[in-house]
Amino acid sequence: MAKKISFKNSELLSSIVLILVGLLLAIFRGSVLEWMMTAVGVIFIVLGILDVVKKNWVNGGVSIVIGAAIILFGWLLTEIVLIVLGVLLAIKSAISLYEILKSKKKNIPELVYAIAGIFLGVLLAFGNLVSVLILIAGILLIIDGAIGLIGELKK
Repeated sequence: MAKKISFKNSELLSSIVLILVGLLLAIFRGSVLEWMMTAVGVIFIVLGILDVVKKNWVNGGVSIVIGAAIILFGWLLTEIVLIVLGVLLAIKSAISLYEILKSKKKNIPELVYAIAGIFLGVLLAFGNLVSVLILIAGILLIIDGAIGLIGELKK
């Protein structure tokens, strides 16, 4: 006899949500970040308007300004932070690589780690690593959701 599917089962529902969120991340990648920043900005603005209506002028004004800044400048600030972090990671890894190559005893894992750090730093600063990381997160969420869904359907 087939099991009746019920969404009262939180594991089943969360597995489906994980698959849907994973699909959104995998398909839309960078757009998802923009949507999230816009949603957070709108939430700040709405909360600010509610504070102003309650005559809480300072908190309301600050919330509205923060919301507008997130919507208008969020992606630009994210790009700047990623460039700075990428450059710093590449420099730190290059210094580590130099120190490893200069030493008499070569530690292969540290050597690989330093080279990977340089590569990731350059990708983070000048590539589209964020999009790749979002794609990987989406795929992992889809896999996690599918495993949970299969497990629930087998019960």
